[in-house]
Amino acid sequence: ALAARSDACRAEIEAIRKAKTDSTGKIAEKEAAIRQAEKDSEENARLRELLDLREQRRDLHFESARIVESDTSNWQSVLTVNKGTAQDVAVGDCVVTEAGYLVGVVTEAGLNWSTIRTILDSDSSIGATVFRSGQNAVAQGDFALMGQNRLMLGYLGASPDVVAGDLIVTTGLGDYYPSQLVIGTVESVSTGDDGLAQYAVITPSMSLEDLTQVFIITSFDIVE
Repeated sequence: ALAARSDACRAEIEAIRKAKTDSTGKIAEKEAAIRQAEKDSEENARLRELLDLREQRRDLHFESARIVESDTSNWQSVLTVNKGTAQDVAVGDCVVTEAGYLVGVVTEAGLNWSTIRTILDSDSSIGATVFRSGQNAVAQGDFALMGQNRLMLGYLGASPDVVAGDLIVTTGLGDYYPSQLVIGTVESVSTGDDGLAQYAVITPSMSLEDLTQVFIITSFDIVE
């Protein structure tokens, strides 16, 4: 009788363990399903934004690319993606998010890979305009600001028409880059070390931390 009770206890314990294992497995499956649903939702949101961008900017021709490597340290801010010359990607192509926010410019292009220097990199420089006032300037990476995920708006002159909150976009002057790509928003305006010329600090509209996919503008129509 004692042996029978012992066998029954062991069987009960084993049943409890099995039930616990099954329950843990079901929880893991549910968590995986939730993660996949969130991922699918994010992907659908990106596709909707890209569709909107394509509708709004029919002058732009895109090549989708996946980020395979990211080097965003205090020294530089570059990305490597999985598309290159085989997909008509070329040095000098602008790179944007699905919402049309400027990420950077292609600096190297191999057959099936490309390197992108982001707008935060201290070597980055691109013609910019204050959307509200039409004030022309240059959006450029700054070594001190790069670690803060900020960039500088320079060459503003002594009395520029720019204030905190202003939207900054690309100029498109010289037809080298597309115009009206969103760079970011002015965070603050300050006077330079010379006490004359002013500069602004820009918060970029794109977020490097959230980037997994980008869109390379392989060509664009000149809009008069």
